[in-house]
Parts: sequence; C-alpha cells; structure tokens
Amino acid sequence: MSQELTAPGVLQVIPQLDAGGAERSCVEVASSVAARGWRSFVATNGGRLESELLRAGVTIFHMDAASKNPMVMLENIGKIRRIIRARDISIVHARSRAPAWSALAAARGEKVHFVTTYHSKVHLKPRWKVFYNSVMARGDAVIANSRYTADRIMMAHGTPVAQVYPIPRGFDLEAFDPDGVDETRVAALRAEWGVEGDNRPIVLLPARLTRWKGPLLLVDAAARAKLPARYVLAGDAQGRTEFEAEVRKRIAEHGLEGDVTLAGHVDDMPAAYKAADIAVSASLDPEPFGRIAVEAQAMGALVIAPDHGGAQEQLVTDPAHARTGWLFAPGDADALAGTIDDALALGADDKARMGARARRHAIESFTSDAMCAATLKVYEDVLAS
Repeated sequence: MSQELTAPGVLQVIPQLDAGGAERSCVEVASSVAARGWRSFVATNGGRLESELLRAGVTIFHMDAASKNPMVMLENIGKIRRIIRARDISIVHARSRAPAWSALAAARGEKVHFVTTYHSKVHLKPRWKVFYNSVMARGDAVIANSRYTADRIMMAHGTPVAQVYPIPRGFDLEAFDPDGVDETRVAALRAEWGVEGDNRPIVLLPARLTRWKGPLLLVDAAARAKLPARYVLAGDAQGRTEFEAEVRKRIAEHGLEGDVTLAGHVDDMPAAYKAADIAVSASLDPEPFGRIAVEAQAMGALVIAPDHGGAQEQLVTDPAHARTGWLFAPGDADALAGTIDDALALGADDKARMGARARRHAIESFTSDAMCAATLKVYEDVLAS
C-alpha cells in the first residue's frame, strides 16, 4: 500500500489565517506534519498565512470556519465530514470554539480522533460561556498552551489530568535570530515608523490595537516615565476605529504626539524586536500564553510583562537567578512606568548580558520545533489509544 494511503491524515480547523498565536501555531504544526511525511490539511476562512502552508505542501479547504451562525455551523459539520471521508483523515484538530463544535460533531460522526488546542482564555463563569467553551475540553487530547491554561481547563471543565497536555507555544528559531536580521530591515522599519534619526530608546508594544492588550495603559505609563524614550504601538486595529480614535485622543491629552507612534500591522516582527530596546506586554487580563515575551527574549530585547497568566512562566525575574525580564503589577500605569525606567537605566553592558541570557532561556524553553515535536507526539499517543 502506498505512503499516500497509509500515512495518517491530520485536519486542523481554524477560523482564519491572519496574525495571531493560534494561527502561527497552526501553520507551524501543519508544516511539521507535512515534513514528517504525513498528510496535512487545514480548513479555514483563509488569510495572509496561506502562502506558507502551500509552500509546505499543506492542502487548504476554504469554509466559513469563523461563523457562529448555527445554520453555518451545521453546514460545516457536513463539509468536514466530507473532507474526512474523501481524504481519509485520522485526526481532526480544532483550534477555536465555533468551528470546534462542527469539528467535534463531524469527528464523532465519522469515528475519528478529535484533538483540541485551548488557545483562548478559560472562563469560570457565566455558566453559558463555560458550556460554550467546553467544546475545547472535549478532545481525546486537550493541548494547553501553558501550565496556567492547563490548570484552568481542569478547574473549569473537570477534564482528567491524563487528557491535558501542556505544550508551550514556540518561536521560529531561524526567523527570530538577531544575527539573521539584516540592519537594512531594521532601518526600513524605523523609517516606516518615522523614528529614523531619533536617538531615544524604542519601547515597543507589539499587539493588536484592542483595549485588553493595554495600549492605553502603555500611553499612560509613557506619560509617567521619567527617562526619555520613543514608544511604538505595533498592531492592527482590525476595524476598531472608535478605539483607535480613543488611543489617539489619550496620546494627545498627555501631549505625547512626538513620543508615541501608532505603527499599524508589522509583518517583519524579528526586525521590530531588533529595532526595539524594550518590548512590553501590557495585557489587562491574564493571557493564556502570549508570544511577546518569548519572541522578544529570542531576539535579545529587554522584556516587561504583567505579573499574571502565561507570562509568569516565560521570564526569569529573580535577580539572584540571572534575570531575563521584569514583571509588573497588571493594569498599574505607575508600576509599568517605574519598570520601564528601570530597564532604560541599564548600562550597555548589563543590557547586552541580559539580552544574551534571555535568548539562551528562550532557546532552552520555547522553540517551534519543540512545540511541533510535542504536538506530533500527542497525535501518536491518540492514534495508539
């Protein structure tokens, strides 16, 4: 029998393939599945990351996987069942709640394995939301993107510990290599941000321009910080025009028009981190994982993150154990401003030593290769069960 017929087929289901940690993990795992010689498929609305999947030999099926309309979700059950039958799928792997309900029904109907990755926040109330989210805890294996998320899954849904696999999200070791990022890329990005010729350190917030990611908090902290810096908010508003206007108004209220830049979406994140002196995660609510601290450490940038959620697992913050970054009291602009000043006050040698430690820590703990290998091991365990 040919390899095409005997190799397991893995179908990942995800709403879109634009920016985001879930999307990036989907692409990396799909590519790893294909590189292993298995058959790799993704069902999705599509997006800017499709080209990477196609280059890796992954087959894409387009459907309205983002819809929460019950009729569309019902139609998607039939579509996924037809894909399972036509492509002899062994595992259906859901990465978001709305399409997960369709994927679960299809997988159970066709008697194939169902796996989930719980990327989003795990809610403990209200009851209707806990039930809606519970689909992500119904997999034969439930992958959690941090120990924090794993604990919350078991608390909220009663999922047996044997079914929950904490696998931290990884970074691309080749892409996020400071030696591999040419200075021309950094210069081009600085020009795009309008900071060429500005010798002040750059404090970068690389996150979607949405309230809970904390852009207003960073603007308030910028107004309180004592040491000079240039602040860059690198993230797409994704249609949130009213909130973008609110951020611009807050910048103007503090008189920071020459200090804070709204850069919009940035494609070249390795260059962005190399251009920055400090990378900040300012999320108001605990993030299940969050990529900022890991990717920034990989690039040797100084990292500041809120003291909650997955960020607590990503940084070494005890000075007695070779610090790689700082945690601050979540939502506290004064605390964030003080931490930014502490980071800005570091001398060049201390900054270089911390950056080198941070990169070593990221390589030892968080790589895409490790994440993909652990996920494929979950697939093997499920197929063997």
